Amino acid sequence: MSINVSATKTHYSATQLESFCRCPEAYRRSYVELEKIPPGVAQLRGTGFHRGAAANMRQKIDSHRDLPAKEIVEAAVAAFEADAHGGVSLTADEAARGAGTALGEGKDDLADMALGHARRQAPDYQPVLVEQSVRIELPGAPRDLLGIIDLADTLGRVTDFKTSKKSKQQAEADSSVQLTIYASGYHALRGGPPAEVRLDTIVLTSRRIDRQLLVSDRGPADFQALAHRINAVHASIEAGNFPPTTPGSWFCSPKYCGYFLNGCPYINSERMLKAGGHE
Repeated sequence: MSINVSATKTHYSATQLESFCRCPEAYRRSYVELEKIPPGVAQLRGTGFHRGAAANMRQKIDSHRDLPAKEIVEAAVAAFEADAHGGVSLTADEAARGAGTALGEGKDDLADMALGHARRQAPDYQPVLVEQSVRIELPGAPRDLLGIIDLADTLGRVTDFKTSKKSKQQAEADSSVQLTIYASGYHALRGGPPAEVRLDTIVLTSRRIDRQLLVSDRGPADFQALAHRINAVHASIEAGNFPPTTPGSWFCSPKYCGYFLNGCPYINSERMLKAGGHE
């Protein structure tokens, strides 16, 4: 399937597409009703990590050298602190321990993860694209897709940096819509698919910091599947069909969804509050 840069159709952002696929009801609250909920501590940590990595990789395009690890950590922590000033959503457990404690622990975890990035991930990449926006035309789809490529390097590898408290499975790299979007954008900009796509994760446990690398690829069948996904999402949105996510999914938790205890009609919030929240 050919992929071209288009400026003629309206578009969905990659973030919108992922949001709908995670939970259509949360998408409705955010993008239709425009109910904005402050991010949680885990979201602040993930965003800070990406900004620290991006600050390093962006300058490395020309310098071909990584920033000192201390500067990468400082950039990540500064982003965390700046975003936290805009407000934060706390889980019941975090609220019980106090916002200061929860934010302090999140910032400490972020500093450790950013240090892991500086020492274990960053040296392996010479970037050519960093947080590169691209508008992707998918023939037959009602809208274009506006995506942002986190990182593409001189070896033709497209990478999504992640943080986690546990290891991931290979299926996550093989099925990642985000990586397919990155690969589509790379195809649009470079004229062909990437050599490989990667989930490169810093895993922080109570004992240590590990790096986990999962490698996959993307081709025409994956891009066609993405076009079908966009068609299906568009049809549901146009029809006003916003079902809830699957109960028990990782996203259906106050740790990740700000709407969980804020009027979600599909959650027994009284039970969750009596139990002290749900992680």
